[in-house]
Amino acid sequence: MLKDTMRKLDLGEGEIKVYLCLLGSGTGYANRISAQTGMNRTNVYEALDRLVAKGIVCFITKNKVKLFEPRAPEALMLLVDEKENEIRKIRADTLRAVEELRQEASKPKQALEAGIYSGKKGIRSLFEEMLRAKKPLSFLAADLQFRYFFGPYFLQWHKRRAALNISQRTIFPETVRSKVWPMDLWQRKFVEREYTSPTTTIIYGDTCIFVQWSGEPFAIKITNAPIAKSHMNYFNMLWKGAKQ
Repeated sequence: MLKDTMRKLDLGEGEIKVYLCLLGSGTGYANRISAQTGMNRTNVYEALDRLVAKGIVCFITKNKVKLFEPRAPEALMLLVDEKENEIRKIRADTLRAVEELRQEASKPKQALEAGIYSGKKGIRSLFEEMLRAKKPLSFLAADLQFRYFFGPYFLQWHKRRAALNISQRTIFPETVRSKVWPMDLWQRKFVEREYTSPTTTIIYGDTCIFVQWSGEPFAIKITNAPIAKSHMNYFNMLWKGAKQ
């Protein structure tokens, strides 16, 4: 029962042995404590240091050797006081954290806006939205589907983009390098095909667009800052390692 109570005061097994040994003998040198407890001297010294730091053992130096003495058992109440102070602090910190979380929870959250666009007209409306947004564009392209799917509109769209001073970065698979030609305000880099997918990803502002070109083409538009940031981080990582 006694040792269980002492453990609840964060006293380790070695500290308990050493303290009880000192209470029994009144005073003691580390060597004698080691012999009486069966602990090695290193562990005895470590336990004594911790007991001194906790204020329940003190020492004097005789002939350059430390003589240790236990404080009265009432000194254990110092550890109880520390526990109580620690609990009060934890309570105060938790109350502050709860209030901060409550305030954070009460803030208006950005809604997740999503829409599906199908067919040539639906996807074209998204490319028109990109121009109206007038934000830098980042494309992770699977191939040259935009050009193949829209034909003349592809060149017209890029001319309007450049006229609006909208910059664009595109990552292509290495296999289409020879088919890509320069355009104004358009940076291009290339990666191995394994780093692309059949879906084209377009990121601008807080918006991500995912275009599936095969079969009956369709696009998914998601407006959400955390999602856009996540995809932009991935794009920037690929861009950093891609080839010019």
